[in-house]
Amino acid sequence: MNVELEHGKSYVSVDGDLIAVKVTGAFNKEGMLQSIEELKSAIESFNQKKFKLLIDYTQAEGGTPDVFDKINECNIWLNSQNMVAKAVVINSSIHLAILESRTPARNLQKSKNFEDKGTAMNWLKTL
Repeated sequence: MNVELEHGKSYVSVDGDLIAVKVTGAFNKEGMLQSIEELKSAIESFNQKKFKLLIDYTQAEGGTPDVFDKINECNIWLNSQNMVAKAVVINSSIHLAILESRTPARNLQKSKNFEDKGTAMNWLKTL
């Protein structure tokens, strides 16, 4: 019997200097670790070149408390990378409040929150 430990899914895509991550479902730590590895792999493929990041949380359902510890650790790592800016698409004020309170490393980033992907993309294109 093959039991998957990961809960939650992310889809990472690259288009030019933009890395887009679509997050879906409810996450546990194992699911978040898998997602972070996929994101790190995409960033490392840039070989220290500048990139922009778009994270779409509109289909995320939240996560266990340790998920946010892993997100914060990822943001600490992101702060050492050549990220120009990060656009976060999130349409739940509750999810945003939890994200902001549990991931203080985001405060060191050029990051902006949006309610829709189109506006987020337009902002990233201006940078």
